[in-house]
Amino acid sequence: MPVGFAFLAAAVLAAPADVTPKAEALPPLVTYELLESTRNVTPAGERTVSAGGTVAVRGGRARWDLTHGTFPRSSASSVVADADGVTLLDREEKLAAGATPADFIALFQGNPSDPGAAAPAVRDVSVAFRPDGAGRAFQDRPTSRFRLVAAWSVVLSAPGRITRVKTEATGIVEAVDIPEAQSSLDSLARLVPARGAARETLEAELAKATGLPVFVEIIVTSTSSAEAPGMPAGTEPPPKPVTARSTVTRRVRNLATRPGAKGDEALVAVPDDFRTRGLDRIVRGRELR
Repeated sequence: MPVGFAFLAAAVLAAPADVTPKAEALPPLVTYELLESTRNVTPAGERTVSAGGTVAVRGGRARWDLTHGTFPRSSASSVVADADGVTLLDREEKLAAGATPADFIALFQGNPSDPGAAAPAVRDVSVAFRPDGAGRAFQDRPTSRFRLVAAWSVVLSAPGRITRVKTEATGIVEAVDIPEAQSSLDSLARLVPARGAARETLEAELAKATGLPVFVEIIVTSTSSAEAPGMPAGTEPPPKPVTARSTVTRRVRNLATRPGAKGDEALVAVPDDFRTRGLDRIVRGRELR
């Protein structure tokens, strides 16, 4: 072998292997349509409230942009959620306000008004949330079903009057196992109105749902009755109980996943041109808990 070729071959064999680190893969981007609605039927009539739009999820961080209107009790039409909390976005005024997950839940449920002389007490809380086999297929993927059965009572005492509200909630949750689609927006706590110990127990039980909830239907029935302790019997008939019924639904549609790309982080972030303001600039009356 000529000397030149021998030297070249030795140099190639002696050269270190390419150890240049490869660029870390970007998180995939998941998008879907989300609609949550509540249909209330009371003696005063029927009313439906809904919030619907598109959700983008990337690496556990998510942004929900409403197609129309705003979230209840606020001027926010978008929300960015991550492990640290949420940021409400008023897209019309280009305002951003930091909040806690509890603040966001309170927009949908509201806070009990200041009871003043009344002293609300939550009693007889019973919540069961258990796996219930397979659910319906979602975009050709299997789902797991969970079933909710809950009940509690609220007693409000005021001078000369005691009001009791008995609430029962039953429903199903169907979830699909797509880890890259999951985020803190999956919390089901905002779907069921409750207070005190009932709210805490419901939040803890509903958090046991695994996967992305793609279909939820919960029926909440509340019956309110009042009495006047100490009033002589027969002086005035007690008022008839009043019953209200709510049907709460959550639906996910058109879920799509694609490999991550440069610039995807902007889809789940607060826009750079938004101004940060206090929460009271976006939330009406600070309806927080």
